[in-house]
Amino acid sequence: MDLSPSHGGSYRAAVDVAQAIGSPILTFRDRTGALPPEPLDVPVWEVDTTRWSPWARYFWPPRHEAARLADLVGRPPLIFSHSLFRSHAAWVREVATSRRVPYVVIPHGSLDPWAFQRRRASKYLWMRGIGRAYLQEAAIVMFSSDAERRKAEQTLGFAVRSVVVPWPVGIRPLRPSREDQRDARIQLGLPVDTRVLLYFGRYHSMKQPVETVRAFLDAAPSGVMLVMAGMDGDVSADLLRAEVGDASSSRIRVLGPVFGEQRTALLTAADAFVSWSHRENFCYAAAECMGFGRPVILSPGNDLREALGGMRCGWFPETAEPVRLADAVRLFAAATDAELAEMGISAHVAANKLFSRSGFVDAVRAIQTQLFA
Repeated sequence: MDLSPSHGGSYRAAVDVAQAIGSPILTFRDRTGALPPEPLDVPVWEVDTTRWSPWARYFWPPRHEAARLADLVGRPPLIFSHSLFRSHAAWVREVATSRRVPYVVIPHGSLDPWAFQRRRASKYLWMRGIGRAYLQEAAIVMFSSDAERRKAEQTLGFAVRSVVVPWPVGIRPLRPSREDQRDARIQLGLPVDTRVLLYFGRYHSMKQPVETVRAFLDAAPSGVMLVMAGMDGDVSADLLRAEVGDASSSRIRVLGPVFGEQRTALLTAADAFVSWSHRENFCYAAAECMGFGRPVILSPGNDLREALGGMRCGWFPETAEPVRLADAVRLFAAATDAELAEMGISAHVAANKLFSRSGFVDAVRAIQTQLFA
């Protein structure tokens, strides 16, 4: 995979796994990443694939490159391989087979039936040529939720040796206080006496940012502002601002990408989070907001909903029509401060239970122990 922060969850997951086991990262750079990797405390080895043919990028790397990379990695005790539908999968399988090294495959939601329908013909050919054997011979396939695993097996038509390990996020020891929230809003230039519903993520049609704006305007909640922050995808911040229009600009704030202290301030300033994606195998932003003690509104396409079970930490409409999102926004607006606080506490408890970094490290090391036993 191309290791770039602009790839969102897959980038963070690759870094999290490497840091959990103290492993270097081998990245196949193809310039799909809009940002360079951040400075990391593990080595990063880069392979430039931009001069490779489409066949080499998707099915099999050039033989001289494959041999050079095999010499570079030597005989590692274990390989974690991220993402599908690229030639690194064939290379991993060959190295692992020839050197008797177990490998763990992390699909990152790419086997979700909804995602698999996109460019279906090429993915079907890839699965026939490489993917089926690659997955069947993996020591373990690592999913982030039971829902992701179940949907992947529906796509594949067979079960794989697998384990479920939710990804970790930063969790505050204590939920932000009213004073913390007020200070964060002043820092960001947001109203201090208005409820804030946060959309945080890439502006991409899969995440339905335009539909989120329209549903919010349809709900017309009194005393609530929708704040959106993210990097442009196939939807831009400018397009969203045009959708909002001048008349509603005081009710919806559309920002660009937010990082560092400003990002922390945004999570602190929010009262709740919304994701109305078609499909999210693991919504990092939702998990992070829960780590800040914020309730969430999640579409049926969010696999996290199942993991949250009966925990009362937000609103989870049963169907995906935009009117259901508008209804959830109205419920958020109508909730009392005490009800929001209760949901926020439940969200914080759920985040500590499901998404802690220590729990993730323990789970990854348990995989190592299992494979080396």
